[in-house]
Amino acid sequence: MADGQSSDNAILEPLCAIFRRFLKKRGLKFTAERATILDTVLSKDGVFEVDELLFEMHQAGYRVSKATIYRTIKHLVEAGIIQEVLLDSRQAHYQLIYGRKPMDHLVCVDSDEIIEFHDDALIEIRDRIAKQHGLTAVGHRFLIYGVNGKSAAKE
Repeated sequence: MADGQSSDNAILEPLCAIFRRFLKKRGLKFTAERATILDTVLSKDGVFEVDELLFEMHQAGYRVSKATIYRTIKHLVEAGIIQEVLLDSRQAHYQLIYGRKPMDHLVCVDSDEIIEFHDDALIEIRDRIAKQHGLTAVGHRFLIYGVNGKSAAKE
């Protein structure tokens, strides 16, 4: 883009406006804390946890409570900007979805490593199955759990 702006910066303005409209419809204010949380979420590449956001924000010198982050995350999910990714039962994970291709996940149960991937064949299967049932697919979540075999080799 011109003037050295990235496409991610181009997404920031519409997302900010979308989030502002969402909050206004619910009688809520777009506060400085919510703006900072949105900026921090937009800086994330891939899956993230609330505790990770809190730590990064505190490291950057922002004073924001965990409760404020959780409430803002809930609003961002409801606004369709991020989604909860169900990787395990211990911790909620989130990812930015607005303006991005759907990402699917591999989770190594030995190391808790999370690998994001995209495969157009999965989109085709999703759309075909939805059509067979008279639906139009608008999204999906695909999650594979696996082992890397290293722990089995140690035993």
